[in-house]
Amino acid sequence: MTAVLATDISRADRPQCAEHRAAELEAWHDLLASINGSEWQRRTVCDEWDVADIAGHMIGQAEDVNIPWSFPRRMRKAKRAYPTKPKFDRHMMVQADEHRGTPPDELRSTFDQVWAKATRKILRNPGLVRRMSFSVDEYPGFSLDLGYVQDILLSRDLWMHRDDICQALGRPFDAGRYGEEMIAQVMRDVIDGPFWGDRPAVDVELTGQGGGTYRLGRGEPVGHAAVDAVGYMRTLSGRDDEPLVSGDSAAVEAVATCRMPF
Repeated sequence: MTAVLATDISRADRPQCAEHRAAELEAWHDLLASINGSEWQRRTVCDEWDVADIAGHMIGQAEDVNIPWSFPRRMRKAKRAYPTKPKFDRHMMVQADEHRGTPPDELRSTFDQVWAKATRKILRNPGLVRRMSFSVDEYPGFSLDLGYVQDILLSRDLWMHRDDICQALGRPFDAGRYGEEMIAQVMRDVIDGPFWGDRPAVDVELTGQGGGTYRLGRGEPVGHAAVDAVGYMRTLSGRDDEPLVSGDSAAVEAVATCRMPF
């Protein structure tokens, strides 16, 4: 299969992103409805979070869209509560903290309500608001604009955390009908940002759900690597530092060691 150049992947437009988000919210509604009893307290791969905490974090993400002062308030609170954590990590920890102990039925109803409102607000946000940017401490000189965060990263966060919950509960994960498109956006971002760095060009075959073959880096590839598509998203996001990557050694090393904000 011919590798798609990651640099040639088009950015998903707002209507596409809205479809991705809507599909994820539908999948989340069904997932939350299926969780019972002690399953809410199952530990997840996310440090110190159980299943309920992930739901609380995702509620917090929508609240930060809906309430203008929510994000800066939590950023200030997070700096006091978790001063040694990276800026966005500690912010997300506060989101989960503020919803810890919420009864399951309330988590479910609140999730649906806040995300319905957030979706409407994201679609209405004007260009001036969407161009607001945030620096990323781990990558000096690199920033993310609000439009990208709300269109791309929020859907990606919903998707990846849904996998976290499925992993914790021992359930199969369905990447969804837009899984391939969402993964393609990740592969674009690996190259579009500072994350691939000086790694050589490689062809990587992502197998399984949402898979495809991509060329990462610039120039002629030094080799080919293969890895499960969903599993590689876990690796890129820092959830799995020991991915099962096969292929040429230089390509395997490059693919296995790349990380990026998710």
